This record gives sequence, structure tokens and C-alpha cells, in this order.
Amino acid sequence: MGDPRRRDRRRGGLRILALAAVFWACACDRTPPDPQLVPDVVLQTELGLTENDRVHTIRVSTADVERADPLQLNVRPGDYVQFVSDDRFVHEVVFPLDSLPPPRRAFLSRTGQSASPPLLELGARFVVSFVGAPVGRYPYRLEGNRGPGGGEIVVAEPER
Repeated sequence: MGDPRRRDRRRGGLRILALAAVFWACACDRTPPDPQLVPDVVLQTELGLTENDRVHTIRVSTADVERADPLQLNVRPGDYVQFVSDDRFVHEVVFPLDSLPPPRRAFLSRTGQSASPPLLELGARFVVSFVGAPVGRYPYRLEGNRGPGGGEIVVAEPER
């Protein structure tokens, strides 16, 4: 029958191999985070985001009208979008609720994200969470010191 201690060591080795195989399989399924979408230290500290959260950036500035760069942004449910002021002019981000279908309107209302406070300083930001957001188009308006501008965020399921 053999030495029982030897059998226990073999079983222990098999358990370690099995755990390593499970770990390896899980690790292979995880794609590393896109470094451009990893939240900075401020967002991690203030909002509790982690390196696995995805934060997209829309830069807001003023010329003859309020400008957003990019004008259209595609995100996934669960992503975040930060609007960042690139100048010292006043900017406000507004999602016109009357232009949205009921599920998207309800989401922005329920989460209190239908409008930003005034962004008054260079680098000021307004972060919108799309955690639990219905898929679809979220047009927004930019208001401030010049003519209004705007853009659109499209929440879509990732392609497989």
C-alpha cells in the first residue's frame, strides 16, 4: 500500500497543481486594464475607484463656442466619464432629460448626474458613473461663457 505520508505529499502536490491551473485559467481570461483608462490617484482616493475601473476623459474648453473633445465617446456599462476643464472659463455639462427615453432619463435623475456644478478652474472635473446605466445614446450640452456646444456619450455592450 505504501507509506501514508508519501500519499499525503502526492495529494498535496496535486492540490497545488489544481489550484495553479485554476489561477492560470482565471489570469488568462483577464485582459489587463488599458493604461489610458486607469483612474488617477485622486479618483481612486476620492471616489474609491480601483485600477480595474475604466475612466474616459472628455476635455472641455472655450473658443467661439463651448467645445468637447472628443465630440462622441463610446463607453461600456460600468465605465466612468470625466469632463475636465482645459481653461479657466466657466463650463457646465447638462444632459437634457427631456431628450432621453425614460430608462436613461430615470438613470441620470436617480443618480443625480443630469448636470454638473460649474467647472470654474483649470483642471476642474465632473465625473459621471455609467455603473448600471442602460445602453444607448446620452447627448449632453455644454454651457458657459460662449455659445453652447455639446456632444454625445454612447453606452454599448462590448463586442465579443
